[in-house]
Amino acid sequence: MSWVKFIEGDTTAFEQIYNEFVDDLYTYGTHYHTDHATVIDCIHDLFGDLFGNPKIAKEVNVKYYLFASLRRRLHRDKTAQDKLSNMQLQEALSWSEENNLELEELKEAQIVLLREKFEKLPNRQREVLFLKYYMGFKYEDIAEMMSINIETCRTLSFRGLKQLRLELNSPEALSVIFLLFFHNS
Repeated sequence: MSWVKFIEGDTTAFEQIYNEFVDDLYTYGTHYHTDHATVIDCIHDLFGDLFGNPKIAKEVNVKYYLFASLRRRLHRDKTAQDKLSNMQLQEALSWSEENNLELEELKEAQIVLLREKFEKLPNRQREVLFLKYYMGFKYEDIAEMMSINIETCRTLSFRGLKQLRLELNSPEALSVIFLLFFHNS
């Protein structure tokens, strides 16, 4: 029987058994596992581990033995891949959480700095900026509330924003921080 010769290390028996079952094993494996390269690797590993291995039973249904062995290998491989994917996901989430904490701390520090600078603005500039960006009023409404003309209202807003921009040294940071400040108060 070629199985006995196969497990004893006979290369002719190896070739015969491999050629007889490889296509069916591949077809079966691709139905069980979506990664075709993994299926091929598992088939090759299976034959490599069985060939010349005297610990393998001599009286077996060869086809059943090979299919069952391939199924176990694919299952182990899939389990290992799932664990690896879960670990990678956990690491990504952990990194994301750490990164989010750092961003939150940075955001909070920027908000504190912005509020400090905002509080140093003249009262009327502060009031216009507050009504415009926090309360969402139009310049016309603000001008009416403050009993000033619309151009004065725009000028106060412009000067307040310009002063904050100078104080914070970054026009880009100012726009982001300004939105954060007024939407998180």
